Amino acid sequence: MHTLRMLTITFYICAAAMSAMAQQNNLHVLVEVKEGCVIGGVQDGRWVAAEKIENSIKAPLKLELYTILDHKTQTFVSEDAECHLWWKPQADIQATAGVAILSPNWNPVPRTPRAISASDPTYVALIRNILMSAGLKKPQVNITEGYKIDLDGDGQDEAVLVASNFKHGVSELTGIGHQTAPGDYALVMIRKIAGGKVQNIFLVKDIRHGANEGGLPRGYHISTIADMNGDGRMEIALYSAYHEGSSSDIFELNGMKLKAVLGCGCEH
Repeated sequence: MHTLRMLTITFYICAAAMSAMAQQNNLHVLVEVKEGCVIGGVQDGRWVAAEKIENSIKAPLKLELYTILDHKTQTFVSEDAECHLWWKPQADIQATAGVAILSPNWNPVPRTPRAISASDPTYVALIRNILMSAGLKKPQVNITEGYKIDLDGDGQDEAVLVASNFKHGVSELTGIGHQTAPGDYALVMIRKIAGGKVQNIFLVKDIRHGANEGGLPRGYHISTIADMNGDGRMEIALYSAYHEGSSSDIFELNGMKLKAVLGCGCEH
């Protein structure tokens, strides 16, 4: 009788473990590699916030890493860090961008981003007009990143642009500057055609008119553009850093509405 009872208990424990495993397998963990954090997850097509899952995610994880230009399968491990577990490829490589996804059962790159030249006259004029409309008289246009990509699958390309200029410098390698000057700016935007009209949708619009106003300047970098939840639309993963911290966010565009759906970081 005792043996039968133990077998019964063991059966239920195993069944519970298998059920938990099945539930976990339905969760597609997302790791933003520039920040090195579990930025969240996707379960049944719905976004899951990082704080709900990050403590239950155990290393190692075999993930599919998607950058703007590449896709690789990588095993990720974690180590303790100041604000969150730091996730990184187990192989001795430095991952500087991208989002890694656990077992995606969809194609995260249904369409391929194409680079826009930083000197493209159409987009140089666009950035200049935005800055002049904001009150800058002789703005210095500096496009740092640009891509053409059909984000929402409607057959019409959007332009995704990052532009910035800071007199005292913004560098993630040498340290984000403490000072700002009149005419400094950072822009991250989507140029979209809807209903035959061109619209500017801003992820970031930070334009400085005075010295040392508006807080510390931030540098911005597109970590990747990919379909991160399997709905056919492509989201933008945006990394930003300043002198005392950094963060990453995933932005979703639905029609003309832009929403930050997931985020993680180490802010001070």
